[in-house]
Amino acid sequence: MFDFFGLTKCSKKRKILVVDDEPNIVQTLKDRLEMNDYDVITACNGKEGLDLAISDQPQVILLDIIMPLMDGHEMLEALRKNPKGKEISVIMLTARSQTEDIVRANACGIEDYIVKPFDLSELLEKIERIYENRKNLSAV
Repeated sequence: MFDFFGLTKCSKKRKILVVDDEPNIVQTLKDRLEMNDYDVITACNGKEGLDLAISDQPQVILLDIIMPLMDGHEMLEALRKNPKGKEISVIMLTARSQTEDIVRANACGIEDYIVKPFDLSELLEKIERIYENRKNLSAV
C-alpha cells in the first residue's frame, strides 16, 4: 500500500551460517556480516553446525575444519548426504592449507577454500559473488 516510487523492501535477509570454534573469529565475522545486511547464525562445532544448517537452511556456510565433536570435513560430508544440505554453498575458512584437506573439501562440492588469516573484504566479495550467481541461476 505504501510502495512509494515502486520500491519495496525485501523482508528476507540473506542467511549465513558461521561454524568455527574460535569465539573471536565467530564474533568478527558475525559483526562484519551483519554490518553488510546478512542474517548470521553461528555454531561452535560441526555437530551443532550440521543441525543448524538442516533446520535453518542458510544460503551460505563459512566452515572451519579443526573443531570439537565433529570436524568441518565430517560436517560437510554429512551435509552433502542430506537432501536439505546438497544445495547450500560452503566456503571452507580454515588454518589448514594441506593439499589433502583442499582435495577432500573440493570433492564435496565447496564454493571456495580460504586459508586463515584471511582478508575480510575478499571474503565479502566471494560471498557476494555466490549470491549473484544464485540470483542469476534462478532468473534463467
